[in-house]
Amino acid sequence: MNKKVLVTGGAGRLARYMIDYLIEQDYQVTAFDRVAPDASRFPRNILFVKGDLTTLADCMRAVQLSEAESIIHLAALPYDTTLHPGKPRIQNLPEDECMKVNTMGTYYLMEASRRFGVKTVAMASSYYTLGLGQRLSGTPFQVDYLPIDEEHPNRPEDAYALSKVLGEEILQAYTRAYGIRTVAFRLQGLDWPDQSDHYKYGISVPAREHAGGPVVTTHQYLDPRDAAQAFTLAIESNELDPFEVFYLLTDSRHVEDTKEVVAKHWPDLIDKAAGLAGTEGLITQKKLLGKLNYKPQYSWRQQQANHEVIDRGVMG
Repeated sequence: MNKKVLVTGGAGRLARYMIDYLIEQDYQVTAFDRVAPDASRFPRNILFVKGDLTTLADCMRAVQLSEAESIIHLAALPYDTTLHPGKPRIQNLPEDECMKVNTMGTYYLMEASRRFGVKTVAMASSYYTLGLGQRLSGTPFQVDYLPIDEEHPNRPEDAYALSKVLGEEILQAYTRAYGIRTVAFRLQGLDWPDQSDHYKYGISVPAREHAGGPVVTTHQYLDPRDAAQAFTLAIESNELDPFEVFYLLTDSRHVEDTKEVVAKHWPDLIDKAAGLAGTEGLITQKKLLGKLNYKPQYSWRQQQANHEVIDRGVMG
């Protein structure tokens, strides 16, 4: 097995966790980004290639220099840069920047991949593909059934969600045309370990009147260390279909069973919640747990249980 891997968005926050984990697994890592990483925090034993994802020549140079058989594609703009009436711009970027980086950047990367014989590409997509981001139409998000799985229809409205759907289509097209094995992980929102005090866990989701399904959040999250495990499993697995999509998360934030949360927080969905069991949340990762043997390690429930065991040991 070729243990050389290219990580796009290599100077980013998620990439740091990914790279550290890959190094622990004895991978030879090359990082690719348009901005240089913080040298004081970046591992010295990996190659960094500076270039633009939206330039084919730069993508080809990064793939060629890395000699990678696998690519972990994290580079993206995580928000819509389109100007919408009555909505503020997040950054003063060209309006097409999100679509250009996320869609054309993925196309150029896949073009470079097929030219240099890359075998596997695993991409960071988003659960926003469902249409949970900006509801530009003003209509509620439609849930067809619960729990939501990979077969649930995507109904994106904003450019970010659309760019991720198109990115998944690009991966699947290159799988069909060139046999490159591709995996799209639909990431939940990331909770950073160094900011754990900013996040709420073990919450009791409040009751409310609400039309339709969730907007923005399903009260689930992803720890970047669990993300690193999943991406590494994906580039190593020989059991996956040529193209795969997985929802990727660590846990839900709520302490109640999901059925109770639905009854209080999304009452319109109560008739669809009969089959829900446990605390997993609205979006299920049953496919990922079963097919990839992913085992999230950083749930707040596990950390809480570990503390309770330690406390009992001290008191005993």
